[in-house]
Amino acid sequence: MRRVLGAILSAVLVLGCGGGGGKTTEGPVTVTFWEFFPAATVRPLVEAFEAGHPDIHVELQQLTWQSGQEKITAAAAAGNPPDLCELGSTWFAKFAGNGTLADLTAYADSLRPAYRMWDACTYDGRIYGLPWVIGTRALFVNRGLMKRAGLDPDHLPDTWDDLLAFAEKVNGLGEGVYGYGLNSGERYVQFKKFMPFAWGNGGSVLSADDTRCAFAEPPVLEALRFYLKLKPYSLLEKQEVLDQAFKDGRIGAMISGSWLLRTIPRDAPGLDFTVALVPKPAADRGEHASFGGGEVLVVFNRSPRQEAALELARYLIGARQAMVVAKDQMSVLPAAVSAESDPYFTENPGMAVFMDQLRTAVFPPNVESWLRIEDAVDASLEKAVYGKAAPEAALDEACRAIDAILAEPAR
Repeated sequence: MRRVLGAILSAVLVLGCGGGGGKTTEGPVTVTFWEFFPAATVRPLVEAFEAGHPDIHVELQQLTWQSGQEKITAAAAAGNPPDLCELGSTWFAKFAGNGTLADLTAYADSLRPAYRMWDACTYDGRIYGLPWVIGTRALFVNRGLMKRAGLDPDHLPDTWDDLLAFAEKVNGLGEGVYGYGLNSGERYVQFKKFMPFAWGNGGSVLSADDTRCAFAEPPVLEALRFYLKLKPYSLLEKQEVLDQAFKDGRIGAMISGSWLLRTIPRDAPGLDFTVALVPKPAADRGEHASFGGGEVLVVFNRSPRQEAALELARYLIGARQAMVVAKDQMSVLPAAVSAESDPYFTENPGMAVFMDQLRTAVFPPNVESWLRIEDAVDASLEKAVYGKAAPEAALDEACRAIDAILAEPAR
């Protein structure tokens, strides 16, 4: 394996100052690894890797989501990046586009069938990262409120009409109960909660070639009109507030992440709830789509230890190691396809729904200006939700902003 990897790297990667991943006369090579999960989760994996690879020592550094992106950017600009680094999928294009990441296309070729999320690791037709873990969203439903509202708790909302009727019925209970939880006032969240309906209806933010805005096209407009129908029966709040309200038994249904499967048993052990796929447009059309995001492991061009860094990456993305992270955090799932057969998903049916939802999860396009584009989407949705703009006008305004961003010359 080491000889094959070395040959691939020699042919494909720019090795900067040179050097490899093997043992030297001075002792084990030291690989720096920057990541965002708690050290208590990742360090045992690193120690197990080191035990099996005595010629490689790993220097682990945990980053924070508040400052991590800036730290990585600064290190790359200074020519002193880590050897291996975790990147959130929405950050990936920024680094792949500025030429700081090693091209892993040839290395990744044999891995493709065994992993999901390759779209999130690809930029301009080339692969610059390896898929580690994936996150998505699903529909949380309060079964207790369904029973109180006279609904059958075994027939969960499956279509848009189902969800609307459900929200109206549960909202009618009054006493501070809301039929649905609608996100508002939080950057980079509104997009993740609305677009599942648009994606499920065949809509998109950008055209297939990522060159123009498609956000004002009929499938998105139809989805937004439906989304706004939920508003009269909804609590409009930030994600954290909605999550707590659901735990308090005050929301009938909402889209949220699998982290609730960890916190609900702790904070609301008596809550009668379940998880379902995000409703699709109709029984005979559309998909149960949802947002897809994840963590990608990348190697930088300037690293002289790419071979050893990739050996560590290959180990971490393995199903068994990724399952350790998934079980500990309950906010992500392994990108490794074989993880589906893990008994954990039989024992935890809620997590099994999230695994099923991954099959139709949609990842944002890898364009360098994506975060600005997402800001434009969020701003238009907020105007529509608060009645400051009609749905058509809100989407048209977003497209003007998005097309202007896309027209800017490359930096």
